[in-house]
Amino acid sequence: MIDIHFQWTRSLAYECVTLGSRKYISPVGKKRDTPFEPLKFDCEKPLFLRFAELDGSEESCLRFAYHWGLLRSELQSKSEALEDWREQIKDMSQRISWFGTDDAAPRAPKLPPGEAWKLTNLEVLLVPARSETKRFAMVLQPKNLIEAMHLQLATSVAGSGSIRTCKQCGSWFESGASESRRSVAIFCSEKCKNRFHYLERAKR
Repeated sequence: MIDIHFQWTRSLAYECVTLGSRKYISPVGKKRDTPFEPLKFDCEKPLFLRFAELDGSEESCLRFAYHWGLLRSELQSKSEALEDWREQIKDMSQRISWFGTDDAAPRAPKLPPGEAWKLTNLEVLLVPARSETKRFAMVLQPKNLIEAMHLQLATSVAGSGSIRTCKQCGSWFESGASESRRSVAIFCSEKCKNRFHYLERAKR
């Protein structure tokens, strides 16, 4: 059995501060009391897709940090450069485009035989099972939020789902990863599906 274990904490608020010539996202106030599991949060769209669709503005990054926390640190004394956030958004977006299934998307560069894509670093744990079989469960544990999102991307690419762009709004979505989103889906939501068919009827 393989499981993913990742808990993270957030501050009550975040702000953008300027230090020298660079801007940083900085925690404000105290931490929220309870750690949470971002990868298991019940969202319509996986977290790595939400992150990749940020426009890199202060407002969008602060809003993401408020909901999910900083990318690399849980410490209240740590700030993260807005420039680094923008680079990480760009990198995630590029990887999604490479590994997505849309024909028009750029493909990942070919690798020489025997090489592989390294997306992140993980801690691998063996946890004693609670059953009478005395077998162990293998747990993959990312060190921070950005590594967790890369793991989520890798799980999506290697799993039964696929990453597509919505035929109506053009945003990414994951198809085939759950019963609610079939592998042949071409829309990210019922709203987009209904909007597309409404516009098609209006053309007639």
